[in-house]
Amino acid sequence: MMVEETGVEFIPVTTVADEEILDTILSQPFSYVSTEGAVWRSAAERMRRVKDERKSHLLVISCGNPVGAVGWSPGQTPGFFRLDLVSCRDEAWTADLVDRALRRAMALLTRAREVQRVELLTPAYNDVFLEYLTACAGFEVEGILRDRFFLDGRYWPGVVCCADLREFAPQGAAEPAGRQELLDRLHKKALEDLTEAHRAMWNA
Repeated sequence: MMVEETGVEFIPVTTVADEEILDTILSQPFSYVSTEGAVWRSAAERMRRVKDERKSHLLVISCGNPVGAVGWSPGQTPGFFRLDLVSCRDEAWTADLVDRALRRAMALLTRAREVQRVELLTPAYNDVFLEYLTACAGFEVEGILRDRFFLDGRYWPGVVCCADLREFAPQGAAEPAGRQELLDRLHKKALEDLTEAHRAMWNA
């Protein structure tokens, strides 16, 4: 049984200050939780990623300190997206925090975009993420890629996951009382205006 953590914020990257925090997160190498593996990024590489207009990011802040970010970007196929998680403080991550971060990112993605498939790849040494896969609904394991990652002197398999979109169905805003009546009145008014415009055109 997982205990939900408190003091956690999820902040979409929309400002220059947010981008600076994201750059700091991306600057930390050798994470065991980051789904991209142990990646050493130069300042130029980090800036390209931060400024990539096709990629969106969600900062994960715990007790006022950045612990990582979730990113997503579209693939070539319509409706296909790739998701990744970057950690700058591995000790802060638990299966529950992974679940909450992915759910918040998926909520942002599915609310604004037409989504058919969301894919994620993680190293087999990522114990936190493997615990998430076994303890939480959301992503399903589709396959294993041999020798996909390298860390600590050896090759590791990669675990290919796909989101169960039923788990992330967007929750629309509640229908306000009287909305249907308002739409009916609007429809009636539009028909009246079109009829009047039609008459005016023929009488001209």
